[in-house]
Amino acid sequence: MEDPSNSPPEGDGGKKSPEKEDLTSRTLTNYMWMLAGGGSEAILKIAILLILARLLTPADFGVVSAALTVVALAEISGQIGIAPSIVQVKKLTRSHVETGFVTTLFLGVVLAILFYLLSEPIARLYRMPEVEPLVEVFALLFIIKGAGLVSEALLLRNMQFRAVAMLSLISYSIGYGSVAVTLAMMDYGAWALVWAQLAQASLLTLGFLALARDQLGFGFKWQAFTGMLNFGFGFSLVRIGNYTSQNADFFVVGRLLGADALGLYSRAFVLMATPARLVGQMGDRVLFPTLATIQDDRARLQRALNRALSLAAMLQLPMTALLLVSAPEIIVVLMGEQWAPAIIPFQILVCTLFFRTAYKFINAILRAAGRVYVAALWQWIYAASVVAGAYFGVKAGLAGVAVGVGAAIAFCYFVGLYVVFRFIGVDTSESLRRLFIYIIVGVALSAAMFGLRLLLLPILGGLLTLLTLFASLGLFYVVVFVWTPSLFGGEGEVMRERF
Repeated sequence: MEDPSNSPPEGDGGKKSPEKEDLTSRTLTNYMWMLAGGGSEAILKIAILLILARLLTPADFGVVSAALTVVALAEISGQIGIAPSIVQVKKLTRSHVETGFVTTLFLGVVLAILFYLLSEPIARLYRMPEVEPLVEVFALLFIIKGAGLVSEALLLRNMQFRAVAMLSLISYSIGYGSVAVTLAMMDYGAWALVWAQLAQASLLTLGFLALARDQLGFGFKWQAFTGMLNFGFGFSLVRIGNYTSQNADFFVVGRLLGADALGLYSRAFVLMATPARLVGQMGDRVLFPTLATIQDDRARLQRALNRALSLAAMLQLPMTALLLVSAPEIIVVLMGEQWAPAIIPFQILVCTLFFRTAYKFINAILRAAGRVYVAALWQWIYAASVVAGAYFGVKAGLAGVAVGVGAAIAFCYFVGLYVVFRFIGVDTSESLRRLFIYIIVGVALSAAMFGLRLLLLPILGGLLTLLTLFASLGLFYVVVFVWTPSLFGGEGEVMRERF
């Protein structure tokens, strides 16, 4: 008789075989659902950021950013990759789910206590005494997020991307947006951002638990734990390397230039990173579970990765042109004069938009193929490059940090392409050819939009000029899709079929 503890958890039914369904079509369908939800969330995030930028100071954003960078590191280190292993494992059992659920809950409590006790040393590390009470409250995030990790992993494994996208949107709009804006208007300062983070995390976790409640349970099996740990530890090394690459510049700016500079830099980064995360993070969430189902089929992996990278270039390089040209209006007109020093760092950072998106796809395929330790090594090369770029660039201020970090991300993207070819046998030369075409398109768009901006700015003013530039990008996509779809190649044809 089969041990019930080793049978697939209710509602999972094992992974669906993709053999009867075209991988590209299936992946893009799922991706578009995540992109739609993520797009709505990205627009909402930018709108809320613009509102908060007029209600709070750069220093308010700076101290919260300092606290959150350390929270993120402890959170990644403590999860030991349990949730991703539930997505990746070929045959998921009830023991995996129950063991993972208990483990993440326990680790969340332990980390919350540890983080609370270390709040004072963390504040000294940043040379910001005002960070200490924020860190103490943020310790609750470990418990809140730990409770929802496994349920989120189950939703992603079962490819319930629509539900995940909707939960993310609702939790951000109600949990973060409404709480942050309301408290900022009541002069709570940095604490408005703290309570908003807690509210968003709580709503998101409650949603995940509600949707996956039939599959969850309490239990612990050592064999299941060690099996998940084998993959999860390597995955944690990847995420710690990724964390370092994403936050080393924040630490350098905060410690050496202060809270005001960190607030300016972090908001410039968020404005730049929102489009990258929209395409990259949503794509990673779709690609990882999808590619995990065909991790032994190199031809299909190659086709999927090349299409994903080409699609990212199609979406991101024209957006780069728009953000580069309209940066002064985005920063000063929408956020206020106090944020003007962030214009140049923002323009420099936005030039790396595609690379920040595409490297997530490389990370996804390495994890899906089970090469987590190779991915970890690559992430640590990236992290070291960012640390070096930020450290040497800080002597030239925020612009110098942006240049150093931008060079690091571009360098490590091409290293990642080599790693994928060397260790998985996936050739990405087709995506490089498409990237070259989209770079030419981006340069041409930049020149056209710059001329349009010079023409319209004296006539329409900053806000109307900005709106016109955004509308012109939308018109560009419509014209190309209708009259010259061949410019967008195969990825354009697939996009047209989706709509």
